[in-house]
Amino acid sequence: MVSVDAFADRPARAMAEGELLSLGKHQLRWLDAPHVPHGWDTGWDILGPSEAFRAPMDYYAHAPHTAAVLEKLAREKPQVLACMHGSAWRGDGAALLRELSKTLVNKAMALPLAA
Repeated sequence: MVSVDAFADRPARAMAEGELLSLGKHQLRWLDAPHVPHGWDTGWDILGPSEAFRAPMDYYAHAPHTAAVLEKLAREKPQVLACMHGSAWRGDGAALLRELSKTLVNKAMALPLAA
């Protein structure tokens, strides 16, 4: 259930992992990556400002599968990352996603274990 159903002329249809959507001249491929990466709200150097914003609040959806999801996205060799709350970023998306993964792993290793 999504809110777009209340406004669209037909119900929304969920896409399957790897499914292609033809836009005519271009095609989009759906990759399941729930909330990864979420909260990248800048348009140029994504990782630095995002980490500065996220770190005090630990505002980031990360789970045991996060590194695997980020690697799956990196293997696509993206040249443009369309941020959820910001402008699109252009560059070596694979390197940036892998750097994010390393950053999250390093932060997770520094956290104390729950008692």
